[in-house]
Amino acid sequence: MQSTGYTTRGGIRIQRETWIGPYEREHDTLAHTLDDRRGVLLSSSFEFPGRYTRLDMGFVDPPLVLTARGREFTVEALNARGRVLIPDIGEALAGLATVEMSHIGEDRVAGAVLESDTRFPEEQRSRQPSVFSVLRALNDLFGSSEDEHLGFYGAFGYDLVFQFEPMSLKLPRPGDQRDLVLYLPDEILIVDHEV
Repeated sequence: MQSTGYTTRGGIRIQRETWIGPYEREHDTLAHTLDDRRGVLLSSSFEFPGRYTRLDMGFVDPPLVLTARGREFTVEALNARGRVLIPDIGEALAGLATVEMSHIGEDRVAGAVLESDTRFPEEQRSRQPSVFSVLRALNDLFGSSEDEHLGFYGAFGYDLVFQFEPMSLKLPRPGDQRDLVLYLPDEILIVDHEV
């Protein structure tokens, strides 16, 4: 086991342990675990430099989840390991001029991204205030060139496009629909089939 430490761009101290061992199809166990517990399993047999890799990667029981519906978002601690991070997350998001915080507590922060009156040219549309502003702030908080795998993983819903292209919705949306569900893991299984 190899142990290293580093500090993220947002000042969070990370202690990382890396264990390299033989492939024993552990991700099959992970896949079955995900039937009952939160987590993600990503698998790819295709490689394209800079875009896709031939890795399987996954995790279970992450400490944090970011969810959003429309412009409203919540970052919630899912366990004690996540609660330690909530104060730094609250501070980072409260510092965004385009975010209005509605709750900052021990185990979650919540708020909404304000719409902008500014008109954005086509090439800048994705930079206008949206839930991606929140995700970029969290990326700045947790990001580091020291670790290529620490990040948010999950699902992006189609309705996120309406934050960039406002239009009238024709179909009703279920009350519990989420447009974004992303987890921050603190333990990741990575299987490289070519090693």
